[in-house]
Amino acid sequence: MFFPAVAVSQTYPLVSIHDLQFVDDQNLATGMDSSLTYIGDTVQVEGIVIFDPCAYGQSTTGSRVGTYIAAVNDSGAWSGIHILADPAVIGAGSGPAAVAQLVADAQLGNNWITGNTIKVTGILSSFSNNTQLNILPIPSSVTSISNLPPAPHIITIDSFELNDGQGGQTIQIVSGEKYEGVYVEMQNVRVVDVTVIGGGTRINWTIQDNFGNKMKVRDMSGWIRNDTADNFCTSSGSFTTAVFDTPVVNSVLAYVKGIVLEYKTGTGPYEYWIAPLTLSDIGPITYSAPTITATSLSNPVPSTTQTQTVTATITDFDGSVASAIIFYASGLSTNTFFTVPMTNISGNLYQATIPAIGPDSTYVKYWIKAIDNQGYYTNSPDSLGTNSFYLVKNSGITSIQQLQWHPLGFGASPYSGKTISNMDVNGIVMCESGSLYDLGQVMIQSSNNIWCGIALTGTGLTGLKRGDAIKITKAKVFESNTVTTLDSITFTVTSIGNALPSAIMNINMDSIIAIKFNYTEPYESMLLGFDTVIVVSLNPDFPGDFGEWAIYTNPFPVGQLRCDDQSNDIGFGFNSDSLILNQSLDYIYGMFTRAFSNWKLWPRNRDDIAGFQVIFIGVPKIINSADAWKIFPNPVTNEINIQNTGAMENFHVELFDAVGRNVLQQKTDSNNALINCESLSAGTYIIKIHNEHSTQYAKIVKLK
Repeated sequence: MFFPAVAVSQTYPLVSIHDLQFVDDQNLATGMDSSLTYIGDTVQVEGIVIFDPCAYGQSTTGSRVGTYIAAVNDSGAWSGIHILADPAVIGAGSGPAAVAQLVADAQLGNNWITGNTIKVTGILSSFSNNTQLNILPIPSSVTSISNLPPAPHIITIDSFELNDGQGGQTIQIVSGEKYEGVYVEMQNVRVVDVTVIGGGTRINWTIQDNFGNKMKVRDMSGWIRNDTADNFCTSSGSFTTAVFDTPVVNSVLAYVKGIVLEYKTGTGPYEYWIAPLTLSDIGPITYSAPTITATSLSNPVPSTTQTQTVTATITDFDGSVASAIIFYASGLSTNTFFTVPMTNISGNLYQATIPAIGPDSTYVKYWIKAIDNQGYYTNSPDSLGTNSFYLVKNSGITSIQQLQWHPLGFGASPYSGKTISNMDVNGIVMCESGSLYDLGQVMIQSSNNIWCGIALTGTGLTGLKRGDAIKITKAKVFESNTVTTLDSITFTVTSIGNALPSAIMNINMDSIIAIKFNYTEPYESMLLGFDTVIVVSLNPDFPGDFGEWAIYTNPFPVGQLRCDDQSNDIGFGFNSDSLILNQSLDYIYGMFTRAFSNWKLWPRNRDDIAGFQVIFIGVPKIINSADAWKIFPNPVTNEINIQNTGAMENFHVELFDAVGRNVLQQKTDSNNALINCESLSAGTYIIKIHNEHSTQYAKIVKLK
């Protein structure tokens, strides 16, 4: 391990935590939430250690360890900061041994004990919108011991996240950023959105106030997670031996304390989270209000003369449900609600009927309030009826646009999870599931206007062909990997052989890559095309390989659009045997979809791609099947005879020319085929022989 000698001998300026963290309101209002004054500088900082680094649970590989310190004269705002020992960041190696060496060189082993006031030297940086000091191998010092860590600053969730009334939360940078790295306390908060992952090792949950403002809880500390990431102070296993129990859904906690930090999940925005330090930071349950689940509607799309019956399961775990009420309002922008009492119809099932409402095309939003025998209550989803509504429509659902477009601007369908029986939705089949030369997935499109494509799944679809016009009269709507999909479909084919809507060409690829809403969601499950693109990655999932490749508009990508081998015709391995890095494709078409947090293009077959090249690797015979196959004559003049001496039947034969164009295809129901290639030009061709179980290749020379 090497460090310049000056790094050890030089004295660096002592800068207060306040000055390292501070950003003025003007910059905060523009979204700038990191101080640029000292970023990249080497400084000293002094503060009281408020977290045992042995419990630091943020690295499953032991590549880093950290703590938080608070200003000696803690004033709340701008008074906390993250201290991190990460040797890779400062060029000092990587792994647990390098971390231990860095901690030893900085003499932190006996210094960064909770309650000690320490001075430590490091390079100030910003990571994931969080300011942190990356320590250097310069000895730290203790200026006082056995201090009481500062008491948490009592604050409310709406200082960090504010319910936007549309199912989301708006980050409050101006009021929230000043508490990044600070120990805070939020009182009388409800536990919601609990999800257990990793076999119980990780628990994701959220706290919420009575106004629907939510803040997620981060398991930064090993006390709040059940894996062994907190093993810096142990040779194996976990430092925190206590098991963290799943919070009780809908219970109200007296308080939750913790460090405020920024974090994001997947492609979502950065948000403020609270990270409890120990189990004592999670207060006792003061009460458990009723839980409201499985809310359903009798008719997702009623007419102006139809009532709406709302049914819900309401349970109280520590008592009984005393009453329940439906609140409803006409229009999404109003908060003037009318009420209807709910009736207990059986067990935990409660029901109420909202009267018929007009005029046509009115949105009705609603929410439920349940009160238990102790007077405690739950508002579901909240007292604004956030993203809880239905549409009054005399004609029912008559277009794909109505299924796809959300009036509040969400990507998910407003009908997700609902079965709609009064539908009259028409579309043209754009890709098939029953053909070995197509996508293996059915999507329909009504036009090339936005919001006009949708995916179909379920039984009865394999007979559909491209160009079939279908009418759907009933279907269940759900989100599959955030893609709106119809299942359990009742439909009829109204005509065949129709022209397909033309591909929507050359949408701004940078905007797609940046996941800008107007360039992504409106085109979901629609046919897109791009002219003259460059293959910029043969495997964006390296070191894994899922058969994907990536394209961009020029050889110097600032991002990349993924393309997938979903097609039956393209198959796994196309990225490696038919593409070359930095090659230009004349065009590429495909169905636009989303999977595993990425927007992707799914070419339907090889005809959707121009300019790829089949690269044959190996000797000119069937790979791994020389004894089972006979292909003769080779070279050939007029006809190729293909025979399988084994048990392979019902296979397809395709011929590709030197630039990868499909020039011939034929299907056989037996174990042999006679291919007439008399019309082909002289040259070298690749034969692809495949069925649902196997794919093989051979090289053929056409003489004249």
